[in-house]
Amino acid sequence: MVHRWRAGLTFWTAVAVIATGGSVAAAAEQENLIVKEEFLVQGRDPGIKLFVREKRLTNLPKITKENVVLFVHGIPDPASIIFDLSVPGYSWLDYVAERGFDGFTVDIRGFGRSTRPPEMKDPRDQNLPLVRADQVMRDIDAVIDYIRSKRKVDRVNLVGYSIGASWCALYASLHPEKVNKLVMYGAIYGKNPHYVKALGDPTNPDRPDYEMGAYRYVPRRELLDRWDGWIKPELRDVWREKEVIDAWIDAVLFSDSTSKQRSPESLQVPNGPYIDWHEIHSGRSLFDPARIKVPTMIVRGSAEEMISSEAADELLQKLASAPFKRRLDIGDSTHYALLEKNRLQIYRGVQAFLEE
Repeated sequence: MVHRWRAGLTFWTAVAVIATGGSVAAAAEQENLIVKEEFLVQGRDPGIKLFVREKRLTNLPKITKENVVLFVHGIPDPASIIFDLSVPGYSWLDYVAERGFDGFTVDIRGFGRSTRPPEMKDPRDQNLPLVRADQVMRDIDAVIDYIRSKRKVDRVNLVGYSIGASWCALYASLHPEKVNKLVMYGAIYGKNPHYVKALGDPTNPDRPDYEMGAYRYVPRRELLDRWDGWIKPELRDVWREKEVIDAWIDAVLFSDSTSKQRSPESLQVPNGPYIDWHEIHSGRSLFDPARIKVPTMIVRGSAEEMISSEAADELLQKLASAPFKRRLDIGDSTHYALLEKNRLQIYRGVQAFLEE
């Protein structure tokens, strides 16, 4: 059925403080407070610890596979930022928690507060691109098993963004027994000659450019340039808020403890996901859509470039084994719709899908 909609180690870092009080109103308010926990989960590989954040209501009545969700990021920013930006109204993690979900984010190795591969301390040209899809699968699997054990559920919902959506689709095709529903937001999917050329071998663009090295540095200006390129200049202030742009860039750079050691300040990002990105846009998808056997939603912004409208339709049709599938289109938005004014269209549409 197809519907197309438009629209390990545990430590506490922040806890909602609950005061004792006699009034029913105060007690109800306390029950609706959001509690935040943060963990370092042991990865599948030695020495790898994965940073996980959890948000839920203080007294969540019931936890089941239907209301547990894991968010997986893309590049260049970690999930703990893109899904939980500290600007009022811009945290998807808060949104799901307020509606009775137990929400988790994971920073894949090499991103945010998760372990960085030791090769990220070497000169970049001494190693091949770091953090490919096979390693990401082990990271996601370790965290999902941790959540399943912690919350006593057999499956969790998966929400992936950008290359993270493609990773989540691959994971769902490999482990359908652990996934309840799949949401692919801004997925990298389908052929795209522009990015094949940009990320490919200069002498043969159809081949990945392994000479790009183990990692790259992304300066402040570059974080914004691509986003700016997707919006007509006269619409930039209409679709976005400057406060959000500044908060996001500051948070992304702060997530890399080495960022201020360079001039200009920059984010160190593993290059493996860029190789995966190139492979997908060259027509070599990371996953077989027909092997995804869970309910799936595809989310796409109106100015999205990573997955064209035609590619989204193609992907939807190829999800032949999904019990049901949906497509959600977000108006006046880009690949960074989560940071734009129309983000509530995503929140509401995905929430409805997860709750149906």
